[in-house]
Amino acid sequence: MHERDDEFARRVSEVVRHFPDIWQGYQDWLREIVASRSVLLDRYPAWQASFVFRWRLLYFVVYVAGVMLFAHLGKGLKRVVAAINGLRAKLSPARDAIARPVPISVRYRYILQRTATLLAVAELTLCGIAALTGILLAFYYQPAAMGAYESLHAIAQGIPNGMLVFSLHHVAGHSLIALALVQLVVMFLGRELLPVWFVGWLSGILLTLTAIGLSWTAVILSWEQTSFWRFKLELNIVGSIPLVGSALREILSGGGDISTVTLQHMYALHGNVLAIAAILFSVLHLAALLLQEQRWKPVETRFNLAKLCNNAAANGDSPSA
Repeated sequence: MHERDDEFARRVSEVVRHFPDIWQGYQDWLREIVASRSVLLDRYPAWQASFVFRWRLLYFVVYVAGVMLFAHLGKGLKRVVAAINGLRAKLSPARDAIARPVPISVRYRYILQRTATLLAVAELTLCGIAALTGILLAFYYQPAAMGAYESLHAIAQGIPNGMLVFSLHHVAGHSLIALALVQLVVMFLGRELLPVWFVGWLSGILLTLTAIGLSWTAVILSWEQTSFWRFKLELNIVGSIPLVGSALREILSGGGDISTVTLQHMYALHGNVLAIAAILFSVLHLAALLLQEQRWKPVETRFNLAKLCNNAAANGDSPSA
């Protein structure tokens, strides 16, 4: 068994030596693995020491193979990029001579920032869908302990397209949370945490928190057993917050246990306060991203409100034909 181990280590060493760059960096590691066999034989039985020794050699082979693979892929990618750049230079020499090359980092940031703008448009659309379907549901929903479940059941079963409206409202709310979280990641990767993007970043965070608040306040509105006990548990967690927990719990629940007053409080927060705040934050977020995106355009093509007003005034003062 020991001879097989030595033969295995020798073959690994011969294979790695064909790659001098890799061998220079990992030969000490392979020597340590080979030297550890005597220590393993002293600590463990022969079969167990052989297993551990072969496992270390196998890990070494896989690791070095991965390094070689990524290095080879990196070199191939560099050759492909160089070939593409050479072909582009041959196809448009005049344009490349005149235009200033844009660094890859700048194009990367522009793509992420444009993605953030498109996500902001999608978030505003979802807010509009949720608001419209919420208004339609409010015509039939009863925020009372004895009528909430029955009214939602009547909307889903007795009103034409009621289930469709309810499903759209549900999907739009949860999709808004998902897109808002993705938006924060995209803005962070696009370095939009800089001070010049402060309004867009702050409005995005507030929109995310508002969307989560909308989802949380909607838990008790269905007045089901699962939602009731879940909200009761979460309300107790809110009450355990230091200093303001008990007061906040009293405000949300309306005092005492969960009842019709609690349902009315959650409905008012969900349908009035948080819904309006979500729309305002989504509009502010999109407007901030659109205005900040203007800095990528030439100065003469940027949006300028004063210039637009001056042109409108000049057109109004000009004599008609």
